[in-house]
Amino acid sequence: MNKPKISNRFDVDDIRKIREYNSLRHIHMTPAEIIAETQAGAEKVLQMLEQSKLLEI
Repeated sequence: MNKPKISNRFDVDDIRKIREYNSLRHIHMTPAEIIAETQAGAEKVLQMLEQSKLLEI
């Protein structure tokens, strides 16, 4: 299972690819593992938004 290649325009097809990839990865994970991974990913996104001044906390 390879990570999906995302286009520069980030369109609906890219979102579909990401969802399919995550679905296959999550099959063998517990709900707690999925939540922990999602929270870690969200933390990275929040940090990037803060650094780019798009989000003020």
